[in-house]
Amino acid sequence: MRRLIATLAVGLVCGTFARAQSPADFAQTAAYVAALQNKDGGFGAAAGQPSSLGSTSTALRILHYVGGSVPDVIGCIKFVKSCQVEGGGFAQTPGGKPDSLTTSSGLMAAAELKIADQKMIDSAIAYFHDNSKAFEEVRLAIAALEAVGAKSPDFERWLEPFHKLRQPDGGFGGGADAAFNAGTYAATVLRTGATLQNSEMAVAAIKAGQQADGGWSKNGGPSDLGSSYRVMRALFMLKEKPDVDRLLGFIARCRHSDGSYSSTPGTPGNLGGTYTATIITNWLRRLGGEPPVVETAGYTPMFNGKDLTGWEGDTSVWAVRDGLLVGKSNGLDHNEFLAFKEPYRDFVLSLSFRLINGSGNSGVQFRSVRVPGTEMSGYQADIGEGYWASLYDESRRNKTLVKGSEDALKKLNKDGWNRYVVRAFGDKITIHLNGALAVEYRETDPGVARDGLIAVQVHGGPPMEVQFKDIQIQRVPSPDEADAKSPGFHLQSVDTEKGPYKYTVYVPENYDASKTYPAILFLHGGGERGNDGKIPSQVGFGPAIVHRPGGVPAVVVFPQARETWKADSDDAKAALKALDAVSSTYKVDPKRVIVTGLSMGGMGSLSLAAKYPEKFAAVVLVCGPGKVEDVEKFKNLPIRGYVGDADSPRVHLGMRTLIEALRATGAHPGYTEFRGVGHLSWNRAYNDPDLIDWMVAQRRP
Repeated sequence: MRRLIATLAVGLVCGTFARAQSPADFAQTAAYVAALQNKDGGFGAAAGQPSSLGSTSTALRILHYVGGSVPDVIGCIKFVKSCQVEGGGFAQTPGGKPDSLTTSSGLMAAAELKIADQKMIDSAIAYFHDNSKAFEEVRLAIAALEAVGAKSPDFERWLEPFHKLRQPDGGFGGGADAAFNAGTYAATVLRTGATLQNSEMAVAAIKAGQQADGGWSKNGGPSDLGSSYRVMRALFMLKEKPDVDRLLGFIARCRHSDGSYSSTPGTPGNLGGTYTATIITNWLRRLGGEPPVVETAGYTPMFNGKDLTGWEGDTSVWAVRDGLLVGKSNGLDHNEFLAFKEPYRDFVLSLSFRLINGSGNSGVQFRSVRVPGTEMSGYQADIGEGYWASLYDESRRNKTLVKGSEDALKKLNKDGWNRYVVRAFGDKITIHLNGALAVEYRETDPGVARDGLIAVQVHGGPPMEVQFKDIQIQRVPSPDEADAKSPGFHLQSVDTEKGPYKYTVYVPENYDASKTYPAILFLHGGGERGNDGKIPSQVGFGPAIVHRPGGVPAVVVFPQARETWKADSDDAKAALKALDAVSSTYKVDPKRVIVTGLSMGGMGSLSLAAKYPEKFAAVVLVCGPGKVEDVEKFKNLPIRGYVGDADSPRVHLGMRTLIEALRATGAHPGYTEFRGVGHLSWNRAYNDPDLIDWMVAQRRP
């Protein structure tokens, strides 16, 4: 914003950024682990090795922390269940002998897969009571019960040997094992739900034990990730940070080119090292205010982390340092902007930012233009005291249009990392801060531009520094009313019993009326209900078309529901009428019509498939389970399902139940659960590299 900041910024401090795992690194680690799944559903410790419950439990957790997927999650569930034996314990392999440590692994795997029912939990509690005796057996039994949200009547007895790690004065001594003992004790006590007395003494011992290379060791020897994991769990539970940059540097030195990690630098990578590296990284990101995983599917990076390619601005203010885009001033009497050279109209912009010490002022311009001098004019997602998460109109109306919501400000990390997601669709603008809705605004002035540049700002005033990273954008369709036969997204209308019904149609590149094309009917989710006919193309499948080089070799119909997609509803009837209109206007092959949808639209897709199975060649549903009682009606259709396993149990487990019911009929639906992903799983699904190829290849007999 264009205003004077009079307060003096003092003590600008920023530690050196150490590279640990970028989004590309996460993806590589996920691929490394996914490749270890065997045909029996379990995971081996290394490629070609047989499955074991311990390796399976470890692999599941790694995939969670890096946002991967289990290639065959239904098979994995069967493997884990087959390792449970009579009496409540788990064995490493089906038919094997149970033991306490493996039972802990089994219960943690069951928690990750969301199959730990009360009977399994009660059986495990009884098994631990009879069999958990040794120090590590007890520690891991407590960890397993924490994973399923259960408690044992043995907790107090189990903690007795752990109390011996603490000295009479409440400290942990000054020996080489003080930090390790403090971390072990603190984490174990906290995992039982008990209060940790004199927690500051444990924190002091742990922090004092961090070695020069950034890690920790058990007894004063070389640092290793296993010991570092043990103490970091305690710090995370106590919401305390170590020297983050040094620890990230140590983790980075343990990384291997295949995406695995070793426990110490220079040794072979393995599952154990990879688990400890990824969970520590997860904790550090969360302690620093960052999302555990940055979603990149369907987005295009705007910043390469190396230089200012694609950007223009004053390089005495803007630079790249340690993978970050940094704006720094020693005091300015004017604003400075670094602008991305390519303009955008309708989009979703996602980025992380940190205002050092929370001092100074910055912002993110969008739909903006350069004006004479150093200024820019347009919307700004504001950054700085008194303006956090607000929508400001820079050098135009020169005022705050909407202040950041109280809910969003509660999630603000003033001197840490934060994440903005800016969504600009037509007249509507929303800003989310750290996952909370901060701004919802609708532009009513037709003279205000709906497109323009994106830029970041260093505000005039005292010395300050702002940092940005993970800057990415998703361009979404902007349907027009141009020639309906030309390639692109076009707004259309069809007459129904309820009056004119607007929808969008996508015409593929190089459309040739002498050829026939598949047709895809896309049904949106509940958030896109309305009557403008445009927004259904801007969420889900439409952005995936824009993101995919060359688009999609199919004619795609984007109808819009007022209420519901149930097959007998007026909305569903209007959608089918729009499909019929498109099929008569364009050369559509009636044997190659695919229906797909997300959330409400996923459920609607199966509702239509159940009523009109003869009309569709295939069904793709995303985070929207259908009715299990209808499976006989559409069991012969090729089906693929996608869902995030952090979605609501109704959606996630509903999808899984539907797929299991289909497979019970002899059908072979494809199924993917995205680890750690919530309801917004459609970017992952529709940007699956082979999904669209699979869709357009389907044909009814």
